[in-house]
Amino acid sequence: MTTAASRGMIRIDPADLVATAGAATTLGELDAALTEQNVWVALDPPGPLSQSLGSVLEHGAGGPLSALFGPPRDQVIGLSFVAGNGTRIKSGGRVVKNVAGFDLAKAVIGGWGAFGAIAEANLRLRARPESDETRAWSGPRDAVVAAAAGLQAEGSMLACCEVLSPELASSLELPARWHLIVRALGTRAGVREELDAAASATVGLQGADTEPRIWTRWRGTVGGWPVAARIGADPAAWPAAAALAVSLGAEAVGVCIPRGTVRARFAAGTAKALIALRAESRSRGWPVTIERADDATLRLVGIWGEMNAGALALSKALRRTLEPGGTQDVPLWAGEQTENRVTGQAATG
Repeated sequence: MTTAASRGMIRIDPADLVATAGAATTLGELDAALTEQNVWVALDPPGPLSQSLGSVLEHGAGGPLSALFGPPRDQVIGLSFVAGNGTRIKSGGRVVKNVAGFDLAKAVIGGWGAFGAIAEANLRLRARPESDETRAWSGPRDAVVAAAAGLQAEGSMLACCEVLSPELASSLELPARWHLIVRALGTRAGVREELDAAASATVGLQGADTEPRIWTRWRGTVGGWPVAARIGADPAAWPAAAALAVSLGAEAVGVCIPRGTVRARFAAGTAKALIALRAESRSRGWPVTIERADDATLRLVGIWGEMNAGALALSKALRRTLEPGGTQDVPLWAGEQTENRVTGQAATG
């Protein structure tokens, strides 16, 4: 089925579980078109449904569904983009396992447009689940940490498994305590099994009233943070990563279990704290990505931050090839210098 959205064209192949959508298509338009075909895509990034698919992929931030389905790049099996040199490039295709060699899409997704502008994407779809249920528990931090560890040890297959700090919980209209919120998708029997396992792991915590709209509130709240930093901690090390962020001034934290991803809110203009967070995290082997910040902070800190020598060399070579004019002024790395061929002068970018 092909449908014309108000700002983009959507082609849906329900039998193959693949959809192709233009970058200007909003998440709301995409969701509406997929719902008609009884399918969906696991994209729940911070922010409103009015944001475009292209923007979501270029920023690369995942939401609670990343716990089971992975971040946005895992929902894309192919895309086309227009490089800074004007070349239209296709990466991947419309079937799963069709990429050999280096996958350019992995660099473009989350690259903030530094390698070019996404034109359209082929998305991996899933059948609509028979059942979709959300549960929440709250308690002291250590008890929530223990419950999350118990879920990990059991090999939980929950679609979402989020830990909220008291500050984040309060902004989501929950009591200002540490919370563990889970979501199960699938058959009724499968959902019941997952939720029963979660209940066993959370013995000692207090059940909290919540509803499925909590995930929409999460997206709206976290999407409005002035500065958001994402720490890629080891799954077992997220308590230390969350504590580190708080010690450096984070105003709220949320954790995606079992990936170990810690998302921290900072106030605007806190480059010094973010630089310290990067330094401390680097010593532990945790990458720190800036998901959102004011321009001045981004230029001081960099979006991606430090990388290992091989990945850094490859990324910079790819950028020089695809964006030789330095016109896309995107500070992937702190203090990055890009050649401005128009003026012939070095410009921070």
